[in-house]
Amino acid sequence: MLQQQASKNEIMAQNTELSGLIPRSPVVVIMGHVDHGKTTILDTIRKTNVAAREAGGITQSTGAYEITHNGKNITFVDTPGHEAFSNMRSRGATVADLAILIVAADDGVKPQTKESIQTLEETKTPFVVAINKIDKPNADIEKTINDLMQNGVYLEGRGGNISWQNISAKSGQGINELLDLVLLAAEIENLTYSPASEFAEGVILEAKRDNQRGVTASAIVKNGILKSGDYIATKTMCGKIKLLENFKGEKIQEALPSSPVLILGFDDLPVVGESFKAGPLDIEKIRSGQGVDCKKNCLLIPASDKKTLNIIIKADVFGSLEALSQIIKNLPQEDLAINVVDEKIGDINDNDIKLAVSTNSIVVSFKTNISKSVENMASLNNVKIISSEIIYELIKAITDRIEKFYTSTIIGELEILAVFNGQKKEEQVIGGKVLSGSIKNRVQVKILRGDVLIGAGKITNLQKARQDVSEVKTNEECGIMLDSDVLTQKGDVLINEIPPTEIK
Repeated sequence: MLQQQASKNEIMAQNTELSGLIPRSPVVVIMGHVDHGKTTILDTIRKTNVAAREAGGITQSTGAYEITHNGKNITFVDTPGHEAFSNMRSRGATVADLAILIVAADDGVKPQTKESIQTLEETKTPFVVAINKIDKPNADIEKTINDLMQNGVYLEGRGGNISWQNISAKSGQGINELLDLVLLAAEIENLTYSPASEFAEGVILEAKRDNQRGVTASAIVKNGILKSGDYIATKTMCGKIKLLENFKGEKIQEALPSSPVLILGFDDLPVVGESFKAGPLDIEKIRSGQGVDCKKNCLLIPASDKKTLNIIIKADVFGSLEALSQIIKNLPQEDLAINVVDEKIGDINDNDIKLAVSTNSIVVSFKTNISKSVENMASLNNVKIISSEIIYELIKAITDRIEKFYTSTIIGELEILAVFNGQKKEEQVIGGKVLSGSIKNRVQVKILRGDVLIGAGKITNLQKARQDVSEVKTNEECGIMLDSDVLTQKGDVLINEIPPTEIK
């Protein structure tokens, strides 16, 4: 079988050479349950101590690191393990060529292990398995293997074809053998790039504002060669690259595919997870919203008719701020653009409220204090503050707020009991009864016939007991002059509602 695979690899290498493509190193993501040892593996591989700098030993932002094993490069994308960061894990798997699924031998398959398996299956990402913590007294390798089998992961020698390795991330046992498996899997995948490509392409992993350097974005290059001085654009943001740095923080002039790179030069924060394209772009047309020739570079310009939810984020420490910012930016944005106006460490102050007023933003606060005077100022200016020390509560409150952009609030319903003059749409005289809420004079209404929306109109006069009134309440009857785009009839219902964007 190995000889057959060797022959297959030789044929693929020959085809690659003939096509003008060049082999590239693999981009690998490590996935699994919280505290099963993902960061510790990277610590051992990179001979660094990232875990000690992470609060509680939990990684809270996506980073990329490049190592060399047996003379070949491997790029690792370190994805967070906490369940609050499932979107980031999913994005990490998408940007990667291969994955390492890590499972602790003393804990077995857990909820985030199952979620990782599902993500890998959905993204069709090849992966190898690392059974970690084999040096623990209560380690049970056989039980862990059985757990994996019950979740559809069948290992080599155990009825399947997924490569695996027993390891101790803490001591380094089995790590070299695991990296051998990664390089073998990468060889089978035959990863390549085109050096002749006019444009460089890749994926944004992180984006943030640096107080001294401005907007910075970390990314993985996937094709072409990214160069300092290139124009660069994603679906939502563009700019000109002022500076490139490798993952060590060293200044570089260009970055090859599979390289992790820090980019300075975006006009503002690009959305994490977006693809980018860099090269000879018509940047002024992009900035002006005129778009570009998609046949030439496939760049998409964001739709201008999206509603926008503006958010100001305040948090107690930088790690919390970065993590919360990433989660908010990765909430679903199909018909609603989420724009982080500002993000800072520290308590909410008067300037935050003033900024919220001027930008029509809500303020999201994680583990920060809010003084009574700031609360009063926010209340007077109708500024919504969402505050909690539990990240899930914050995200739930924000998603509830997002729902208000799609859901109108009905404040009154009226059934038409009689139509006295139905010849002119703009002067319809009708009689009706308020079914719920209240109906006010000179408001816009929708017209329903059964469950079907048939038109809309405006109440131009409202009477009760032949007297002009400003409002009629539940169970009260009234007369209405209606200016509408359709002729109404008995049984139709008028609906008065608050549009989604007006809901506070």
